[in-house]
Amino acid sequence: MGLFSSIFKSSPKPESKEPEKEGAAASGISFGIIVVLVFAFKSSILDANNIPSGSMIPTLKIGDFLFVNKMRYSFRMPFTEKELFRIDDPKRGDIVTFIPPATALGQEESRSGIFAKRFVKRVVGLPGDTIRITRKFIETKDRGRVHFALIEYKEKGATEFKSYEPKEVPIGKELSDLDNLEATQRALFKEVKPGFEHYILEGFEDDRRAHIFEYCDFLHGCEIPEGQYMVMGDNRDDSHDSRAWGFVKREDILGKALIIYFSIDWKDATCEYKDGQELAEKGPEVAERFDGDALERRCHYSEVFSSHNSRYLGDESRFGWIERTLRYRLWRLNVRFDRIGRILQ
Repeated sequence: MGLFSSIFKSSPKPESKEPEKEGAAASGISFGIIVVLVFAFKSSILDANNIPSGSMIPTLKIGDFLFVNKMRYSFRMPFTEKELFRIDDPKRGDIVTFIPPATALGQEESRSGIFAKRFVKRVVGLPGDTIRITRKFIETKDRGRVHFALIEYKEKGATEFKSYEPKEVPIGKELSDLDNLEATQRALFKEVKPGFEHYILEGFEDDRRAHIFEYCDFLHGCEIPEGQYMVMGDNRDDSHDSRAWGFVKREDILGKALIIYFSIDWKDATCEYKDGQELAEKGPEVAERFDGDALERRCHYSEVFSSHNSRYLGDESRFGWIERTLRYRLWRLNVRFDRIGRILQ
């Protein structure tokens, strides 16, 4: 009986595959929505940036990663930089990200598109301010004679100029982890902005003099037009900024730098030196270096200062960068734990 019952028993119907297909489709749609929301959040509310250059040293060092509050000043349409409504205006001393003027860009750089160029600088002049820059030689304790550019501002309606009260401070350890040889040899100062102080660097160079008379007479005083801002880097001798290419329009200011969430010293420009503090104190010609096999293991030939090679190859391929990173950079990097979580002012 059991045999016949098993023979004549109807075989079960195969389960439908439709629910699985529907589940996969729903998961894909959900994932797509999450991706869209994440990128919308990034483009309009909180962005993440890294610092590849030394113009804001020592406030922002090469290898810093920071969050930028993109709703601090305006709300912009997601996936675009079109300003929908304005919340506030930048204040004196704010570190801002912005779309640079066309005059600030090279031939292959663009203000729009996927690979659009964006700058990070500090606001030193507000609309209506008259800015005066006086250059003078001063003697410092740590760096000898430097060529200081004293910035003075006269607010709209005021009769007298004010300065940011720069004062020299000991270099301490502030310049011991810089991936920039020139910056390690500049003098360290503090300037006073409303409610806080911040570091700046000045050296013997005066590489902005050739540009300052092209659009504005800073020597005698230059008034900033309404709706525009003057921005500069804290590394004054190595900053391509408003002194060279003009003021920044309010609508081009995208956000305010908020906090450093990670920081890496890759040592691309200082890999051959044994100690960053000694480099900052004694200079690149005197500080102790690696040599022989130790140098070859630690540095790519293009990164060695003492051999006078170009440290950054303009024609380095993506594969070349990956190879250099895997062979050299990963093994010498140093995480700057003391900078993680630093609120930016």
